[in-house]
Amino acid sequence: MDQQDTEQVFKGMRRFKYVRPDVLLDDAKQSPYFWWWAYLRLSKDYWWVCQLKGKADDPRLRSMYRDFGDVFAMPFEDWWRKQGNDLFAERIAPPEVRELDRINMRLSPGMSSHLLLEIPLNLTEATIIKQVKKMLRNHPSREVERRSSARRPLAKFTGIRKDLLQIAHVTWQMHWQSRDLSQTYKIGQVQGSKSLYQIGKELRLVRTCMPVVTDNAERAAKRVNGMKVAVSRMLARANYLAQNAAVGTFPSVQPMTQPIVWRSAQQQRMEEAVAAEEWRPLFGSDEIINHLEKQDQKLIDANVPLLDDDLLI
Repeated sequence: MDQQDTEQVFKGMRRFKYVRPDVLLDDAKQSPYFWWWAYLRLSKDYWWVCQLKGKADDPRLRSMYRDFGDVFAMPFEDWWRKQGNDLFAERIAPPEVRELDRINMRLSPGMSSHLLLEIPLNLTEATIIKQVKKMLRNHPSREVERRSSARRPLAKFTGIRKDLLQIAHVTWQMHWQSRDLSQTYKIGQVQGSKSLYQIGKELRLVRTCMPVVTDNAERAAKRVNGMKVAVSRMLARANYLAQNAAVGTFPSVQPMTQPIVWRSAQQQRMEEAVAAEEWRPLFGSDEIINHLEKQDQKLIDANVPLLDDDLLI
């Protein structure tokens, strides 16, 4: 079996340290890193920058393409081995509590603050832990920081349950797959073969909004409305996750603070390509999508010079 001797550290995974590539890959498929890759495959903007081979106006898209590459062109396993592993591995070993050498009291580099303690070995473990906790809590410089040395660190999961990434993705997928792309829908109209309520009911999205046979008409209507609102919110979260993923922030269910920048000609060409169904979101981890025809690619390569990064800040 092909194994690496080097130990790798990843934050946000089931385990913290990995030696075996096969174990790492299995855990990566269940990690937030997989969902970052998956949400990129829902993004029209990121698909378009892949077609442009990174020649985008927005510096965030160019940077993302340099790091992530064309996520539409290969299955997750291939992408992880080629790019994901190196993107998300910690480049500096995280700090840990350790015993100092009595003669050479060298402290770990890269840390701004330390606490030196003398621990009598004749005390009970409970007493030692109690006293150390008290010192930590009372220390004026004590501040817990989440630091990462990975090239692409995850954002903080503030107000986001980890299972939300999968739930929002599945909801978005079901909504998309139920639509008839040949139709133009009006606001409030059922967009496809399934209503928002039907999607929520099928996914059992909100337990308290599931139908109950003993409900009267008023109670049943409240459940329907509650489920529709929940699905609508989940779709919005999925859209925000995809939009922020494309510019390098994941996970985030907040609206983008700075919209993606496209010149009008490129924006129009992207919308035409989407309307012609050259783009489609990819849901399966083994799915890939073909590139544009060669004549279209030549048209893209002949585009006007890109905007300067400092004009977009």
